[in-house]
Amino acid sequence: MFTLLFMSALLGVSSFLSGILPLSFTLSKHHISRFSTLGSGILIGTALGVIIPEGIETLASAHKGDALPTSTIALALIVGFTFMLAVEQLVAPHAHGHAHGGNTLPLHAVGATVEFDAGLGEGEEPQGQGHGFLQVDADERAARARAYPLTFGLITHGLADGLALGVSALASASEAPGAHNDLSLIVFLALIIHKAPTSLALTTQLLNTALPPRECRRHLAVFSASTPVGAIASYLLLSFFSAGASGGWTGVALLFSGGTFLYVATVLQDVSHASDDVGDKPPMRVLLIATGIILPYIISHVVLPDVH
Repeated sequence: MFTLLFMSALLGVSSFLSGILPLSFTLSKHHISRFSTLGSGILIGTALGVIIPEGIETLASAHKGDALPTSTIALALIVGFTFMLAVEQLVAPHAHGHAHGGNTLPLHAVGATVEFDAGLGEGEEPQGQGHGFLQVDADERAARARAYPLTFGLITHGLADGLALGVSALASASEAPGAHNDLSLIVFLALIIHKAPTSLALTTQLLNTALPPRECRRHLAVFSASTPVGAIASYLLLSFFSAGASGGWTGVALLFSGGTFLYVATVLQDVSHASDDVGDKPPMRVLLIATGIILPYIISHVVLPDVH
């Protein structure tokens, strides 16, 4: 539990610090896009090479002597994948559109370079008299109306990420000392690399809605807290439901989170378009994604071989 609290705190702080950068600095779209592409590969590798196998193994251990519950495995993966589909399409329908002459950016690929001075705009008085104040209020209400669905969708996404971390920590805690200690560590590394471009994209998108910097920071703070809250809550809830259930719920939750990872990495993060925008050639995209995919396996079987 202490390790989970430490990881959760580190995730929240790093997510907030990453997201605050567009409020003060000019960011390189090229490097952010490459980092995001690498993160997509790491999510895929973590799902396919770590979370899903661990979920299957946990379910198999919970059904000793019985046939492997393949229908449960398939259903958990499908539900996790579909859950993220519903979040993207229904909860935050404006968060994933590409710009077509407007100000909308892809959700997980940071768009144009943002240059913004956080000191401007917060304390400025609106220009003009009378209708000028009404216009500013109307603009802020319109900005909030566009920002809330985006932030809420990403908060739901952050809670799902927290589920992956919480259940991996629970799976690690349920094993004998020294066994499978890499699971929560690999999930943590995948999330912390994934969160940086996601937080940057959120802040960039919020700025494009003309939301004041003060409000942007509030939205970012809530989003940054979503994954730690999801991790701790899922750990506590699954600890309660898994008591006496021989790990069945833990295995299902691992597979569910594996499905959410696969959706985020293969659908939400459109690495082809994001890399095309910065001029990366297909060989570079393949190299970045393949490197990300193999990293979790290397960490699990080469860097920490004693756990297997």
